[in-house]
Amino acid sequence: MTMTFVDRAPIESVRRLPDGRLAAVVKFARSGTQVYLGSEVGRPDLSSVTVYRSEDEVFHEDAMASFAHKSITLGHPSEPVTADNWKRLSVGFTEGRVARNGAFLEIPMMVADASAISAIDSGTAKQLSAGYSCELQWGDGVAPDGTPYQAKQVGIKANHIAIVAEARGGPELRIGDARQQNLADYRAKGMADAKAFSAARYAGAPMIEAADSENPTQPSMADHYGSDATAAIRRLRYQ
Repeated sequence: MTMTFVDRAPIESVRRLPDGRLAAVVKFARSGTQVYLGSEVGRPDLSSVTVYRSEDEVFHEDAMASFAHKSITLGHPSEPVTADNWKRLSVGFTEGRVARNGAFLEIPMMVADASAISAIDSGTAKQLSAGYSCELQWGDGVAPDGTPYQAKQVGIKANHIAIVAEARGGPELRIGDARQQNLADYRAKGMADAKAFSAARYAGAPMIEAADSENPTQPSMADHYGSDATAAIRRLRYQ
């Protein structure tokens, strides 16, 4: 079963460039288990489903590479980001180097759109939410930490990373906190009341909100960058 997921991570370690753009290094897409409502993963007969993301899948070179050079959007768009709609939907981009930092992927990003920067500056945009697709393979198993699971993610492929409002309950996203919302609503409301939608309106695939709880603060990307645009990202390690 192919499904579309979103992961959340707090926006932190932000640096402003002289031209007004924002550079940041963000961590998300951790390995381990996540708990979802059964209805969110196509199993309304189950009250909840524990889904496992193995290190082999999260840190597979293809999965990691898929997050490079991806669009940053203001809220999750109602369609995948493609060459046809990139100009309309994008407010920034991820850089080309993706690395592992502990149990997380770590990605440098640049936000170049004034409305998105304003949302971050005002505090109404508290988190980043990665939109990606994967195969959901059903079958009971036990994660390395001893947690039983009922399904696992395979073949992670990124599409975009959205700037979204903070989930209720702080940086730890609770199941059900994020509900359907379109991009126009985010812009019109300045994201003050916006929440990322959790039911994808494209490709007929459910969109899932992941309950990531860790919030590490140590970047490790500094040695990978040399261009002027990424120099600020390189310096983030030493803030």
